[in-house]
Amino acid sequence: MVTFNDLLSWDGTNLDTAGDALIAASHKYEQVNADLQKKDLGDGLSGKTFEAEAKARRILADDAEDLWTGLSKAGNDLKESSTTVTNICNAAYNLQSRIQGDELTIVGDSVTTAPSYRGAYPQGEINSYQAELDNLTDQGNDVVTFITNVFNQITSLDDTANGPSPEVVNHGDRPPNPNWTPNQVNDWWTSLSPELQQHIINKHPSWIGNLDGIPSDKRHEANMIWLPIMKREIDQQVKDFEPKTTQVWHSTTTGTGYYEEVTNPAYEELLKRQKDINALSTMFDPKHPERSKGRSLLILDNTGDHFRAAIGSGDVDNADHVVVHTPGMTTTVENGLARSNGSAGTAVNGTETIMNESGLQTSTSNNRNQETVAGVTWLGYDAPGWKETLNLSEGTVLNDHEAKKAAPDLARFYEGIQSTHHGDPHLFAYGHSFGSNVVGNALPMSSAPDDVAIAGSPGPGFVDASDLGMLPDHMYAAHAPGDPVAAQSWWLPGFGTDPISDPNSDFTQLDTSMQQQAGLSPSGGHSMYTNSGTTCAHNLGQILRGDTPDYIIPKKF
Repeated sequence: MVTFNDLLSWDGTNLDTAGDALIAASHKYEQVNADLQKKDLGDGLSGKTFEAEAKARRILADDAEDLWTGLSKAGNDLKESSTTVTNICNAAYNLQSRIQGDELTIVGDSVTTAPSYRGAYPQGEINSYQAELDNLTDQGNDVVTFITNVFNQITSLDDTANGPSPEVVNHGDRPPNPNWTPNQVNDWWTSLSPELQQHIINKHPSWIGNLDGIPSDKRHEANMIWLPIMKREIDQQVKDFEPKTTQVWHSTTTGTGYYEEVTNPAYEELLKRQKDINALSTMFDPKHPERSKGRSLLILDNTGDHFRAAIGSGDVDNADHVVVHTPGMTTTVENGLARSNGSAGTAVNGTETIMNESGLQTSTSNNRNQETVAGVTWLGYDAPGWKETLNLSEGTVLNDHEAKKAAPDLARFYEGIQSTHHGDPHLFAYGHSFGSNVVGNALPMSSAPDDVAIAGSPGPGFVDASDLGMLPDHMYAAHAPGDPVAAQSWWLPGFGTDPISDPNSDFTQLDTSMQQQAGLSPSGGHSMYTNSGTTCAHNLGQILRGDTPDYIIPKKF
């Protein structure tokens, strides 16, 4: 366990130096990857010999890219932890100075009166200092856990250097193994020739459309083939469904009653799925490319209790900064992702607002105009709806069952972005409302995200950085006035504790008030966090670009 004296001796310089060394090493593998991808194999090879050589080069190039990405991420993580270590050390010295200035002292990890002090010292002031000290040592332990995880990631690169499993790279034109990790999926895919990849896309789009580890553009291409097939199937199911109505008995106060003919609930559910599919079909209509506006279809899944999908905005596999937005309760494909007229839904609009608020899409200042941003609106789970909110069964918003069920899939999606990205992306995990609990439960299963922010949260499940695998100064939470869902006013057992007011929380509160001088408006209620021009959206944009948000509320402990 880290002690307060340990913090006073900390120096982040060595971590920064080690990070630079890893990043320098990653550039070597970046060059190896580029060299191996050159099309000219030379030596006049042809036939099976040519094919074998080309496959070997693809595998080696992929291994080089994995090493490039892994070393780059580890290096950047160490440099980030170096900054955190320095900040904690400076905060510890500042705290020590204030304690000593108030005629107090630190014995072990306890704040007490100095031997020279005479009289009764206000216990409240001692307790306040003690809370600060405890918070700093807790952050210190979180950083140690994080750095340990980074070194474990570096060690795991030995497996990458040893090459992929022959079982994976020799799998060929067969359905991928459902137990493969995203990295293994990517190893399999990159081992295939371009011709064989295209064959799978054309003939077996359902194999790869939802498969983490497949490049985003290929997933989109496969799903664009699968979408019209799915639409024809659901249209036929709706047409053939019987009985479309059923009778419900209503009792009266007189002891009599009557039957009412209503829509069959199963038929009603089928109509909802048809509505979702039709909305996606309209947005991604090849005859109207202006509707999709550079968006991609990354999940197309009709197997759950609700229809599931994910939409990418921008170049997910090449952008420097990527946000993955997980929306919350009552979100459907038709209202959150794509409207029936083909326009973007509210959640996709929120994702793209964060991208715009980063300033990197249009920036020409600070030498950052070359940096790019992208986003994904991930509805790869069964978000509870209004009819489900007031009962206590598993699939409701009143408990975290659906969040825990969804967490492994979201974690795989994070890892998939890491595995298909060209280089190490700055990955930002954002969760709104019930989606924040999905994010909170997913983060312990993935090391890919660099920052996390939650808004309007009923509780993220975990509030300690070491539990989430994050650095404590890379965790943010927003609670707007009048939000009935945020943890402070709507806490429920099973969602964890309040990420803002809990003294053990490592989340930093994002300001949602008006910033008049900056021309920013406030957020209010549950659904304004990503409204364009709000302080909260501005803060989220700052996080996406990898900066500390401009407007935060300092902790009171």
